[in-house]
Amino acid sequence: MAARIEKSWLAALSAAICLAVFTALLFAVARSFRLAIADIAESETRVTVVNTDGSVLYDSDGAVANHADRAEIARAFADGRSTTLRHSDTMNRDFLYCAHRVGDRVVRLAIPYTGVRRSEALFWAGLGAAVILGACVVFFVYVLTRRLAGRLEDQARRLEIASANETFRREFTANVTHELKSPLTAILGAVEMLGDGSALSEEERKELYGIIRGESGRLGSLVGDVLSLAQIEREGCEDGRTFEIMSLSDLLATVVDLERAKASAANVTIDLVRNDEVRVRGDAGRIEEVLLNLIGNALRYSGSERLEIASAASGGTVTVTVSDFGIGIAAEHLPHLFERFYRVNKSRSRTLGGTGLGLAIVKHIVRLHGGDVFVTSCPGEKTTFGFTLPCV
Repeated sequence: MAARIEKSWLAALSAAICLAVFTALLFAVARSFRLAIADIAESETRVTVVNTDGSVLYDSDGAVANHADRAEIARAFADGRSTTLRHSDTMNRDFLYCAHRVGDRVVRLAIPYTGVRRSEALFWAGLGAAVILGACVVFFVYVLTRRLAGRLEDQARRLEIASANETFRREFTANVTHELKSPLTAILGAVEMLGDGSALSEEERKELYGIIRGESGRLGSLVGDVLSLAQIEREGCEDGRTFEIMSLSDLLATVVDLERAKASAANVTIDLVRNDEVRVRGDAGRIEEVLLNLIGNALRYSGSERLEIASAASGGTVTVTVSDFGIGIAAEHLPHLFERFYRVNKSRSRTLGGTGLGLAIVKHIVRLHGGDVFVTSCPGEKTTFGFTLPCV
């Protein structure tokens, strides 16, 4: 930031110097014109009176040669007046001639042009330099403006990100606090009831112990998911991450084989309907976590007796899908499913042990690997969760 500020001040100083030089040059040109006009005013202006036949009736410099062939004289006799700029052979100087007919004679004034021509050359040279310096000033002002605008935009983005992060932290803290409150309340209630042991039967004691055990497990799962999500987000902020090239098809086949036993216990079949041979660059443990989350969600919430897993490669990208044929999800819930702590059916999710962070973890892991997530559902027919990854 300090280097950028120093460069901005350097650009401002350069622009100020160029502007000062430009102004000084304009003053020099103006002064040159004033001196040239003064030279003309102080110089001896030549006066000549010419007759109709071109003979000189009077000349202030004593010239007597016939002037009938002078262009300004001829035009003055014809048109009444004439102005021309030419070199005088008589005086061997450049003059600005102004001729005016008076009756049958022409009165001509000859003004030395040397000073004016010198000023004209200086004017064009000054104008060229002024244009160049003006362009430099405009360029430096443009660069300075762009730098200042870039700094302001960068600060605005930082403030916006900071505000968004602060909003996220407040919401996340509130959500975590709310999620922790429920199991802690249940555990504390059960402990208080166990404290009055004389009023409880053995069956009631077992029930209370079961509540403590279940809510403790739920609390542990929630803490684990929060820590996992924080770790994934931290990995996403790290530079220079190194992923290994791995076979996604082998990993998918392994995960499906592991989950078949769990699915069989719930009377659910899992079919690997397609598994294209592809290789991706990533963290095998994290991608396995994605697959386990998606398959576990389908087993836990869908109510389907059959799951279809597929991996299809196309155009440098592989798409992995987990489809079920259960109750489905209403359309209004689909855009929010990958948000933290979002549940379609809160009471049912808590009963089944969900923390509301599984799909958020899936989204962050997939995006960490350069992919994206999606979900489609037709209630009562088919629901598909999936993600895409770039192939090697």
